[in-house]
Amino acid sequence: MLTSMDRLTIYAVLCFISFCTIVLSSSNDMGIFAIGGLFSAALGLWFELASDAELEEEN
Repeated sequence: MLTSMDRLTIYAVLCFISFCTIVLSSSNDMGIFAIGGLFSAALGLWFELASDAELEEEN
């Protein structure tokens, strides 16, 4: 099983890779996968951080 820190690291790396893909590609060549990857990684980070804050409040 992956820990919370492992999942946060994976989401952060995916977000960084997607962002770099968007920035380094030309505007005519930008694909839907890079935008979708950035959106899904940011959403995953948000869910992970929101659930981590809820777990800290319970303890």
